[in-house]
Amino acid sequence: MIPLTGVGIPGFRGDDWYRERIEIFKQTTLKSLLNQENRNFILWITCRPEEMIKMETFNLGSYLRSLGVKYMFTFNSLPYWDDKFSHDPWSRLKNLARMIRWGWRNRTWKLGLGQVFVDKNKTLAWRLRQSLKSLQDRFGYADWVYLTRLDSDDMFHKSAVREIQEQEPHIEALVYKNGYIFNGSNGDVAEYVPKTNPPFHTIIFPGDIFFDAKKHLNYYGDFRSHEDIPNLFKVKTMSDGRYCVGINNPYLHISTLWNHPYRGKVVSTNTMKDFGL
Repeated sequence: MIPLTGVGIPGFRGDDWYRERIEIFKQTTLKSLLNQENRNFILWITCRPEEMIKMETFNLGSYLRSLGVKYMFTFNSLPYWDDKFSHDPWSRLKNLARMIRWGWRNRTWKLGLGQVFVDKNKTLAWRLRQSLKSLQDRFGYADWVYLTRLDSDDMFHKSAVREIQEQEPHIEALVYKNGYIFNGSNGDVAEYVPKTNPPFHTIIFPGDIFFDAKKHLNYYGDFRSHEDIPNLFKVKTMSDGRYCVGINNPYLHISTLWNHPYRGKVVSTNTMKDFGL
């Protein structure tokens, strides 16, 4: 599951941003998925409703078909809780600060500060129901669903999908702890050693729970962020070095900074060959 638009504040930063984001996805995330030893998976791309009629979306779909990728778009925004949206005053003040900072850096206020005061999580159950129905209508029912989240500028090691699918379904969640970070502007690679649970996880759902929106949300429980996963599920920690965080113009994109406190020692750029780059 790759959230392409609708993430955070703002969830869409203009058509130029969208075109650039798709190119970043094609040159990093998608290459890593095409490089997988096990390509028996469905690529679920989530977008806002507005992207349904955009030519960029149509062109991306055509590109994926030309590569033989089994994929599906849903246009109901995020199918999980977005921790950037909340009704409490402190969260809204933080989001307002993000919007002002973004507008100042990019010299534009077109996206509007009103987004700060919209709690889109209130419609999560309805949006999830629509998305799950679309998935089931397209691909049918499954006894088990391994739902792996991957952001649209991050990457997996070539063995990651194989390793995920080798795990027995009685485990509720699979988490990756330590990985790499890649600087797209100059090609530098370093170790990434986060102190919290990073956003690289797989939730294993029984099929009857996954396709039922109410049961699906109940299964997540108090999930609000990827940092919550170890506290909510019976987890298994996977091999280190199986993910890579991408850094691509963080002033325009929702992105981790290269000078991040979790960044470790710089390593050989040859590391990225195993990620399809």
